[in-house]
Parts: sequence; structure tokens; C-alpha cells
Amino acid sequence: MKMDTDNLRRNKWVKTLSKYVTLEVIYVFVGVLLAGGLVNYLLEGSSIPASTVVTTSIQTQSILETITYVIASASGVTGIYMLARSSQPSKVGRETFFVFITGMLLLMIGFFLIFSMYTFKTRG
Repeated sequence: MKMDTDNLRRNKWVKTLSKYVTLEVIYVFVGVLLAGGLVNYLLEGSSIPASTVVTTSIQTQSILETITYVIASASGVTGIYMLARSSQPSKVGRETFFVFITGMLLLMIGFFLIFSMYTFKTRG
């Protein structure tokens, strides 16, 4: 079965998807998943009950910890992206200020979540 690539290129959904999903976005998405410890959970944490919120071991993590780490990593990456966007000279005024402040807040939330989870795991 041969796929007609011309019809596929003319499809509006494929055009929209290829416009917004670039290779860099895929790299960032995979990086956030890996930073969140998805592989660690799949290998080590599958024996932990799903109702466990936080494990006290550094080697294993529960599914809720994995989700928290993914959210924290995504928040930090989004904050860094917003900080980079706020430094562009084409933007002026209040918009730049609000993008900068929002980026800093997202970055701080990401740091706070990751370090508070680490502190909770190490100190119990």
C-alpha cells in the first residue's frame, strides 16, 4: 500500500502539526520525561503500590513522584524559555516585564518542587 505524500502534505492537520511540532519540541518533551524519571519508575518503581505518595528511598520513586518531577521539569523549562523570550529586543514595555516575572516564577516553582521532594526523600 503506497501512501500519497502529496495528499498528506496538503492535509490541513498535517500542516498544522508540522508547523508546531518541530524536532526541538520533541527533544524537549523527551528530555522532560527523562528528567522526570520515567525510565526509573518503569524499571524500579513498578513494584511500589500506586497509592504510595512518596517513597523514602533515593533509588526508587512512585508514580506520583514521577508526575511531580515531570511537572517541575516542564515548569522549569517553560520558565527558562519565557526568560529567553523576554530578553528579545523586539518586545518592549509591560509585556516584557510580565513575561520575565512569569518566567522567573515558573523557574522558582520548578526548583521548589524538585528540591522539596529531594529534601523530603532524604530527611523523611
